[in-house]
Amino acid sequence: MFTVRPVRTSDLPAIERLAQASGIGVTSLPSNREKLFERIQQSVSAFEHEASGESSRDYYMFALEQGGAVVGTASICASAGFDEPFYSYRSETAVHASRALKVNNRVHVLNICHDLTGTVQLCGFFVDSGLEAIAGELMSRARLLFIAGERERFGRRIIAEMQGVHDDAGQSPFWNAIGRRFFNLDFLQVEQAFVSHSKTFIAELMPSYPIYVPLLPDEAQQAIGQIHPHFERVCQLLCKEGFEADNYLDIFDGGAVLTAELDRVKTVEHSRAYPVEIQASLPAQASLQLVSNQRLAGFAATAARVAVVDGVAFINPDAAKALGVSSGDMVRVAGLQQD
Repeated sequence: MFTVRPVRTSDLPAIERLAQASGIGVTSLPSNREKLFERIQQSVSAFEHEASGESSRDYYMFALEQGGAVVGTASICASAGFDEPFYSYRSETAVHASRALKVNNRVHVLNICHDLTGTVQLCGFFVDSGLEAIAGELMSRARLLFIAGERERFGRRIIAEMQGVHDDAGQSPFWNAIGRRFFNLDFLQVEQAFVSHSKTFIAELMPSYPIYVPLLPDEAQQAIGQIHPHFERVCQLLCKEGFEADNYLDIFDGGAVLTAELDRVKTVEHSRAYPVEIQASLPAQASLQLVSNQRLAGFAATAARVAVVDGVAFINPDAAKALGVSSGDMVRVAGLQQD
């Protein structure tokens, strides 16, 4: 049985292993022990306090457990860029016209912006390779079950950056065409700079004027809005939730940034809370679903057989143990996505 719970400080070695395994490009899961420990501490603090005006500064990190081992992680940033602007490229069309020459051209341009500052951000996702599909779905959507149960902690709009195209050596055609020319750093070096230093270096070094896409090398143009193969499954999960590729791109590798209205995200909109009843023999209509408890610091979610009958959710003792619930407690239930 897979279980999702808040990360603990004792998980640092396991989270560090996952960060190293995630490879190049997942800047929201840095392979930096000090930074990871800082984020774990931020998460522990966020789960400990009640909702308040300061909740928008919170960072929530979750761990996926199987048999007592941590095999995945994912996070929620309640307000992207709450301390500094959250930079991205906005993909737009510029019109260049001359009445005298009877010329009217529409040109694809990229403008640096911080439009997405303050949005809720899903980030830091990684699960060990080779795990069954349910593990990835649980890890990704458990965050949405948590948001649904703690809705007052989060804003109106939500985003998720998808890792863009790069090779095993860390070469990103998008970065090489734009960022490298201003930073004189390769993609791996700038990723480390992003983790270790203030993000103001982006504004200091990146061009503030439009990037004209037709002037970029073909390889860089083709990388715009593309998603690394390792992130295709994550993208599919989020798109089924109602996320869409908007007009925003990751400023480093040109990967798509998915956006949604939080209250229209399917797990948030359609999951329901029920009192729970625990019994070994479940009603015939029981089916595999995602289920979480309704706690804060003690949050837990799993995939288990659930039957909802007359407004009561029936689960078996193993699921109850994973969630830490007793009969009469409240649980939140969401159906699995259909492939």
